[in-house]
Amino acid sequence: MFAGRITGHTRIRGGFLLADRRTLNTVGTFLGGFIVIVLFGKVLFPHLAGTIAVPNGTYLQGLIVGLLSSLLAIGLVLIYRSNRIINFAQGALGAVAATLANELYVHFHVPYLISIVTGVAAGVVVSLIVEYAFIRRFAKAPRMILTVATIGIFQLLSIVEFLPQIFNKTQSSVRKAGVFRSPYSAHFTFGNVEFSADHILVLIICPAVLLGLAYFFTRTRYGIATRAAAENADRARLLGCRVKRVSLVVWGLAGFLSAITAVLRAPILGFQYSGLQGPELLLRGLAAAVLAKMESIPATVAAAILITMGEQTVFFAFGKSSLTDAFVLGVVVVGLLAQRKRFGRVDAASSSWRSVQEVRPIPRELKGLSEVRLGSWGTRIALLIAVGTLPLYLSASNTNLASVILIYAMVGISLTILTGWSGNISLGQWAIVGVGALFAQRLAAASNPPDFFIILLLSGLLGAGVSLVIGLPALRIRNQLFLAVTTLAFAIAAGNWIFQWNILQTTNSVQRPFLFGVIDTTSEKVFFYVCLAGLLFALVLARNLRRSRWGRNLIAMRDNEAQAQSLGMRLTAMRLSAFAISGFIAALAGALYAYNEQSIDYSRFLAEVSVLMFSMVVIGGMGSLAGPILGAVYVRGIQYFLSADLQLFATGFGLLILLLVFPGGLGQILYSIRDRFLRQVSEKHDIVVPSLFADRALPEPVAELAEAASLGDAELEKQEKKARQKVLSETGSSR
Repeated sequence: MFAGRITGHTRIRGGFLLADRRTLNTVGTFLGGFIVIVLFGKVLFPHLAGTIAVPNGTYLQGLIVGLLSSLLAIGLVLIYRSNRIINFAQGALGAVAATLANELYVHFHVPYLISIVTGVAAGVVVSLIVEYAFIRRFAKAPRMILTVATIGIFQLLSIVEFLPQIFNKTQSSVRKAGVFRSPYSAHFTFGNVEFSADHILVLIICPAVLLGLAYFFTRTRYGIATRAAAENADRARLLGCRVKRVSLVVWGLAGFLSAITAVLRAPILGFQYSGLQGPELLLRGLAAAVLAKMESIPATVAAAILITMGEQTVFFAFGKSSLTDAFVLGVVVVGLLAQRKRFGRVDAASSSWRSVQEVRPIPRELKGLSEVRLGSWGTRIALLIAVGTLPLYLSASNTNLASVILIYAMVGISLTILTGWSGNISLGQWAIVGVGALFAQRLAAASNPPDFFIILLLSGLLGAGVSLVIGLPALRIRNQLFLAVTTLAFAIAAGNWIFQWNILQTTNSVQRPFLFGVIDTTSEKVFFYVCLAGLLFALVLARNLRRSRWGRNLIAMRDNEAQAQSLGMRLTAMRLSAFAISGFIAALAGALYAYNEQSIDYSRFLAEVSVLMFSMVVIGGMGSLAGPILGAVYVRGIQYFLSADLQLFATGFGLLILLLVFPGGLGQILYSIRDRFLRQVSEKHDIVVPSLFADRALPEPVAELAEAASLGDAELEKQEKKARQKVLSETGSSR
């Protein structure tokens, strides 16, 4: 009985199910959206595309697939309300269920219903294990760290893709085994579209699941306690609610919903192991959840159905799947801007999302010491020599890979400025790199290309402009987690649509330049130093910006927007400038990437890499500029240069272990070593530096201050009175 004193009559503000005016608004919005979609499909699109009107069966098909997407979206809402994170492993939980059900039914010929039930049960069990083994370990970590942990869980669960190879040995045996379809023969035709028994199962099971959720959240103690914990976990805990058990129930529900989605979706849209957990499927669920403000289940279901119907209509009219990604991007941006007034209240979890463990600078008391100056400059020179001599003992191919790592580090620096300093979460930074890379390739591959530095400058400016456009919703939305969905939608639309435009395509290869007319950069070793110069430029630029007034104001805005605005800071200009500078550095890195690879296409800039880029920066640590460099070396260096056995540490397993041991990332290890050295120096010179001993046993002077700070007001006044009398007596005796 973990609900404690919470009863069915308790009023929960912002609960999941709303039976008041908001529900009526949701119904009205759904009907209005449905009418607009029908008008476009019946009137406007046929006129533009020169095709027939969209048949009614397409809308029913959109309703069926939309119901499946709504279950996935509800799971995302439940996790967000419980843990305040985007669960990137939501699709992977369902992939486990669908893969197991497929193997049992197709290969081992287990009865269909038993296969389905077993697969769904496996999805729930895996979800419970994930919550108990990993999520609880990050309960007190910033939400950004926990979100990256779900990326690691997603990568860890991706091992299900190898199950068919274990059971079936070869791909040919997989094809011979058959397809994952229900054995029932029931079917019907509506609007010139034929629907099978699999569609009928969705129309039966999904409404039943939604009704079950409605009953659970309104009529059961578990459901009411879940709503209470989602609204205010601390208050629910005081009322007797066992929040940990509630979290376990929520993750179990999310796993169940994801498993049902994957198992019912596979027979309709085709079973693909990687397709069940890709960012495209996750985006559809996230878009519906965000448009519902991560609150209301009815609004989430309505949004998911409308988005899917719109996608089906666009695809039928134009026959291009890439346009559906552009449609989702437009829906997310317009929907968020239309709801901007409702996001006026700051989310309680937003500060946790923006919390970045800043690296403490070297204390002023120690900066002038010879040991500190020698250690600081000696470390920098040693690292520069170590990196600068890499081409001397690496092969040409490995030198090329080392240049790619430097480019990744530049992108990491741009993401540190945007996310670590301004608090704007971006899951589409690699798409900005693609903008600079494809634009630079188009210019550099021309018959009479512009100067190398002009191409770099123009590419950077274009990236800054595109980043500004993407950042416009940040001016209206207070919850930056919702902005992450916009950037993810841009990354998917860019990779599947924008980057395939003819204006960005060329059949010619990029020729590396002669710098200043004398330096030939055609060799891999020479161009490595060009990439190193680009990284140093990004480092110096970011370092100077961080130390400037603009950098200090940006950090103040990130930590407390209201106070920063009261001090007269121009928040709009600062937000836009952060996007512009970040986009400039990312696109500049993209131009170098085009010259390094000499021939690229849109397939290099997938949305998965943008998600990996975000996790890479968090792994390195956003508290310093060294963090993204360490993250790039760790992730890509292990993949490029170490053996297959050691590459395990660059996967989800290594990511989870690293974040469990060092929540501050690799930068935490580096700067902890530095702080240990500084402590030794301060003890050697008998210099008291309180900031260095804040996380260790306090030395005697600091301990006395801490003890005085812990005294009550009356006792503290007595101590101050004794101290004044002692000073007066000493002064009198000296006179």
